[in-house]
Amino acid sequence: MTRDLMHQDDILAAVRRAYRAIPAGAGRAMAGRLYQSLADVPDAAVEWSLGVGDPVRHAGLRPGERVLDVGCGGGIDTVLAAREVGAEGHVTGLDMLPEMCDRARAAVDEAGVGGWCSFTTGRMEAIPLPDASVDVVVSNGVLNLSPRKSRALAEIFRVLRPGGRMCVADLTVEEDLPPEVLTSDSAWAGCISGALSERVFTHKLEKVGFASIEISERMAFGIDDVALYPLFDADVLDLMRRTIPAERQHDVCAGVIVRARKPS
Repeated sequence: MTRDLMHQDDILAAVRRAYRAIPAGAGRAMAGRLYQSLADVPDAAVEWSLGVGDPVRHAGLRPGERVLDVGCGGGIDTVLAAREVGAEGHVTGLDMLPEMCDRARAAVDEAGVGGWCSFTTGRMEAIPLPDASVDVVVSNGVLNLSPRKSRALAEIFRVLRPGGRMCVADLTVEEDLPPEVLTSDSAWAGCISGALSERVFTHKLEKVGFASIEISERMAFGIDDVALYPLFDADVLDLMRRTIPAERQHDVCAGVIVRARKPS
């Protein structure tokens, strides 16, 4: 489904610019739709929420586990994961922007779970962690930002211990989007242009070596929904309304939960 319509370096540069330019995330209006409970999450982390689901709720985290949050952003999922694994566990937040790591670090400290969290700046295509060093990998609306998804999935596979598992939330697109949308920097930063179909996502996971692949919790995202994310500027929203057929505008993409396991 996805295609390389822009050079990889151009995509990454566009994503960095977009995330550095926004003043906040989608905020409580979207986070309240995605998460069952935000009572113990700092307000700043909620305001910086840019995810498309609730991967921690579906990850089955247990006390003492080591977790990697790929694309930790403002820290909402890092906080939730840290509460699940407790002080005997550990959560590492990874983000390509040091500004996001700083926000997530402030969030876990405010939430009182900073003692068993750490943060590192890096790219998901070259995760700066040793082989087989984590039990679980989570991410939320992040994999679609990569122009090298197979490489990113291979890195997730590498850092998982044998028997470890992945649980991510991301967008899928089952019908081709207009070329004008696919080549938009704003749509790339918003994860739509880089979205895979469920079939292609599953194939990439299998090719890397994952097993027990499940895709569930499908939630439709229409143009009005994605408009809550500041990554989508007025121009691309107007473009989407002009080029996407009216009958698809309430269901442009779907937020899904993808779970998989690294064989023992």
